[in-house]
Amino acid sequence: MLVRMEASRPSQRQTIGLERRTAASLLVLTCLALGESNAAAGADDSRSSASPRHDSVSGAGGPWLSIGGLFGSTQPDGELADYQWDTTPRASFGVQALAGNDRFASGLRVWNTRTTQHVGIPDQAAKATVHTTSVELVGQAKLATAWRTEVHAIAGGGLLHIGYEPERITIDSGGTPIVVDLKALNEWVAGGGLALRRRLASAWSAGLELDYRIYGLDTAHRNGNDIEFSRETFGDWSARLELAWLYRRR
Repeated sequence: MLVRMEASRPSQRQTIGLERRTAASLLVLTCLALGESNAAAGADDSRSSASPRHDSVSGAGGPWLSIGGLFGSTQPDGELADYQWDTTPRASFGVQALAGNDRFASGLRVWNTRTTQHVGIPDQAAKATVHTTSVELVGQAKLATAWRTEVHAIAGGGLLHIGYEPERITIDSGGTPIVVDLKALNEWVAGGGLALRRRLASAWSAGLELDYRIYGLDTAHRNGNDIEFSRETFGDWSARLELAWLYRRR
């Protein structure tokens, strides 16, 4: 459970983060790719009897497998600043395994990031590292191909684990120390976005993904002299670069 602290909140008029700039770039590239794909459709039809192309990830349409490392950034929901989380973009990493064909792919993604949470009032120095790890089933559907780059719609869902380090903090309140236990949380998470994938060589591919995910958390905050408990929905933006080993069945 998250407890809302009475503290100043960072201004919402901040410089646009990495994820929003990446979102705009992906949207522009998607529109360009869709236009290029449609413009090239007639030419592709006229060459339907020619040898199939093998310079894209899906190649000639046969089944394929990929295992890749993920590196990027995650920006937590700004509303979590009310609970003393650091909501600036944080470096993140993970792995992803996919299996697919010419149009669709599915697989498993593990994504890990961390931030900090201040837990001490009046002891502002008391804080914990918040680790978030998600294990999700993911699916991709190809929208277009242009300039040897594939544009995919992506969606996923799974389990989000939120853990703290340390799991117990002692707060100096000026009198008897206060011991706070920080219990791990497990919640469902789901989201979607866009991805660009490009084949680099016969056995390698590179990708760029941007998605937004949502999850729920139990919260508590003071309203006058009362403590109110509720269930709130939060979200995060993630931008990921992928370098994957690609295997194609001959």
